[in-house]
Amino acid sequence: MDRGTYLEQTDARVRAAGYTLDPSSGPGLLVGYRSDFRWRWMATKLHTLVVVSTAPQASGEGMAQFAKSSLEWAKVVKGQLRGAQVGVAVIAAVVADQADESAVEYARKELVRGYAAFAWPVLIDLSTGQRTAHAGRPTLGAIYTGWMRQQIDTLLPTPHGS
Repeated sequence: MDRGTYLEQTDARVRAAGYTLDPSSGPGLLVGYRSDFRWRWMATKLHTLVVVSTAPQASGEGMAQFAKSSLEWAKVVKGQLRGAQVGVAVIAAVVADQADESAVEYARKELVRGYAAFAWPVLIDLSTGQRTAHAGRPTLGAIYTGWMRQQIDTLLPTPHGS
């Protein structure tokens, strides 16, 4: 599978999941947005954005820069009123032809946090057919963990068999 095919599949999944797409904005090639309110989230509204970019080679440093820039951008466009009852969550996905071990470790271990906002980095390594995302249980924002993992599973296919 190549990056273009993966982006086409992801685009279709993002649309089917009810996200509004805006390809002209954001730090990625594919940007989707939705807003959800849940009582089980202690009556909060969560603005969820998925930002997908591509790279020939992914590194931990590149993953960190992309996740941080995606979160900063999301706070500007959807986070003006964030606080006790409103939050911003960003799925910052990098689709790479290849990834080094630092990129895999970053995606597996790191979340980028801000005030009432966080980014959840995801690495798609097309050379191995693996999707890597945070594997632990966050302490801050743990109430959204199930939602974020469900969104990653729904929106970002695992490219095995490529």
